[in-house]
Amino acid sequence: MRKMQFAVVFALFLTMAVIGCASNAAAQTGTTSQAGNKTNPDVPEWYLNPPEDPNYIYGIGIAKMQNVDRSRRAAEHRARNSLAFQLTAYVTAMQVDYGQEAGTTNDKAVTELFENVDRQLAVASLSGASVSKRFVAPDGTQYALIAYPTSSAKDSVKGVIENAASKAATIKKEAALKAMDNAINKITAPQPVDSGE
Repeated sequence: MRKMQFAVVFALFLTMAVIGCASNAAAQTGTTSQAGNKTNPDVPEWYLNPPEDPNYIYGIGIAKMQNVDRSRRAAEHRARNSLAFQLTAYVTAMQVDYGQEAGTTNDKAVTELFENVDRQLAVASLSGASVSKRFVAPDGTQYALIAYPTSSAKDSVKGVIENAASKAATIKKEAALKAMDNAINKITAPQPVDSGE
């Protein structure tokens, strides 16, 4: 449980850092979000207003380095990190919802269940996420949009839940599946991951 609490605090800290970097990047480029007036043709619209689609979870990243190929890879890596932050938040929301449904999260089997869900999603998203869009600004800044199917996330989680429920009587399978569905609906648009330069 202590590991999960640390993971939640760490994920929140990283999310706040990402949001801060994204706000700084928008201020530096002169771009604004949906509510703002200014736009910059050197920044893709999907970076300023990330897509929202119930069929996909998105991650967005940005990088500018001296080497074009390195910039592309870094932007894609940062987009995958953005996706990972969202999946960590998804698992946390799922655990909270499960606790409300089942009445407990302190059981060792339940703790292991959510650790396994977190690991499985990390592995599945690395192999299942794909580059949806790329954009290269005139100054060489690379932008990447990564998409991961929501159905793949659910399939991965269902497999872990079913396996855990078959091994531990304390796992309430229906409560876990309901928590999974509730949590997937709480995923919000990704925050940009800036190059930090």
